[in-house]
Amino acid sequence: MVKKSLPLSILLALLICTSSVTFAAVDPQSTIADNKVKFQQMSDNLIETNKKISTLNTQIEKLKNDISKNNADIDKNNKQIDVEKAHMEQLMKEVDSSQAVANRRIRAMYINGYNENIVGSLLSSKSFSDAVCKFEAVKEVISYDKKIFNGLAEKKKELDKSISSLDAKKEQLQKLKDNNDTNLKQLDDDKAKLQDLAKQFEQQRNNAAQIIKENEEKLIAHAVSVIDSSTSSISDMKNALMTLNSLLPQISTDSVKQKAKSYISSGNAKLADMIARSSAPAGTDNVTFKATYTMEATAYSGGTVTALGLKPVRDPSGLSTVAVDPSVIPLGTKVYISGYGYAICSDTGGAIKGNIVDLYMNSESECLSFGRRTVVVNIVAYPGEW
Repeated sequence: MVKKSLPLSILLALLICTSSVTFAAVDPQSTIADNKVKFQQMSDNLIETNKKISTLNTQIEKLKNDISKNNADIDKNNKQIDVEKAHMEQLMKEVDSSQAVANRRIRAMYINGYNENIVGSLLSSKSFSDAVCKFEAVKEVISYDKKIFNGLAEKKKELDKSISSLDAKKEQLQKLKDNNDTNLKQLDDDKAKLQDLAKQFEQQRNNAAQIIKENEEKLIAHAVSVIDSSTSSISDMKNALMTLNSLLPQISTDSVKQKAKSYISSGNAKLADMIARSSAPAGTDNVTFKATYTMEATAYSGGTVTALGLKPVRDPSGLSTVAVDPSVIPLGTKVYISGYGYAICSDTGGAIKGNIVDLYMNSESECLSFGRRTVVVNIVAYPGEW
């Protein structure tokens, strides 16, 4: 099944709900499962939040690249504006220079009799050829100056158009820059919120993990004390080792698991030494039960965590999982069930009331094969006694 990403608003709402949870007032046995659920929930939330942070990082990186390109475009455009303005300044100098040249020509023409009254100048000509020469000279000068000024005017028009276009582009680029800066700030703010959310999810996950660890420590505590004790019998040592071996696959905290393994190793060494020193044959210790119940047994499978917070297992040669009514048999009790073997009462169920026990199986077909039958449930040890 594909997981959908949670929006930031929902993650923040989740934080408000989950941050009000207090982990201190906890029943060690009945709420291990609750804390495992919390741990998994916080882990999932953390994964989801980190995915969103990663997505934001990608968006931020892309936006920063866009901003960098935008800044480069602004710099390039500003340089083009500076170049065009320099061209305009040069053009205005050329206009001034051309105007000065034209003015000098006009003064020269005036000095030479080509005054501004062209008709009078022509009429004052000494001959027809002199009048033609004057006319052609004036015409040539006027045409030349007109061509120069027209060319300069056209250049100025093109430069004005180019500068106007560059100014418009500069305005567009600045708007884009402002928009990118606003978007970047929003992304940075969202990222900061998600990072704060991730920290709080991490803290809540750590709180739940600590409670799980403490309660798993309590589950193995009796077996550990038996192995540590110098007065334990061979039977006690065997039972303690069987308990640790059976609980091992159900424990989720690495440090507790390593501790259990360490005590299994040292316990086996002690047991071997005790057997070697004992004059009695191994396995002759009598087993006595604290209580015995005749119960109606059903079977179930599936599930990832029991009410006690352990992984449900079916281990015929070790310690399996069963569900009971806690008001009849306390959770955490070790039992021996006829036809099923040793088990820990670590689960409950809505239909498990009174003298009913639900036995965990590895598959639905095993449950169907088992059906419903009467069994004898023997109490081997209550919580904290094994």
